[in-house]
Amino acid sequence: MENLIVYRSDTGFTKKYVDSLERRLPESEVVDIKKFKVKMIKDVDFIFFGGPLRNSKILGLDKFLKHYEKFKDKNIFVFCTGIEPITDEKKDIVITSNGLNYYHVRLYLLPGGMDYSKMGKIMQKMMKIGLEAAAKKQNLPLDQISARLTTPMDLTDISKLDKMLDVYHRLKINKKN
Repeated sequence: MENLIVYRSDTGFTKKYVDSLERRLPESEVVDIKKFKVKMIKDVDFIFFGGPLRNSKILGLDKFLKHYEKFKDKNIFVFCTGIEPITDEKKDIVITSNGLNYYHVRLYLLPGGMDYSKMGKIMQKMMKIGLEAAAKKQNLPLDQISARLTTPMDLTDISKLDKMLDVYHRLKINKKN
């Protein structure tokens, strides 16, 4: 096995990218973070971790990185999906919020989505409270907020994986030479 793809996907947007990576990367094993075992990294050269972004934290990443010392010599790609605009400032915040400045990993922010109906009850409640507070702060009618909750938003763009895959292929070629 050459590649390991570890992920967490709560509402399916991260999984869309994982499925595309699996199709585009030969010799890959895909595993949900809930089933991740450190022994899985033994014979891989490249590790990909993907998770949803919530309040600048990449969900599931802590569980993955707690084993960093065992795979620090591997090529590690971390990607996250969210609905906020992708900017250099946002990337810096994500790096800091997740302590990624202490690890040798490559980080990619990818557009995700929001589907209220696929969220757990606690997350639904938190989203509703947050959107109501934002509506109040911006003097927006609550019915506009309700529309945001009932209308799924899918911003995924599989072509956004191309940059990460270009780096992967360059590293793979260098590894052979």
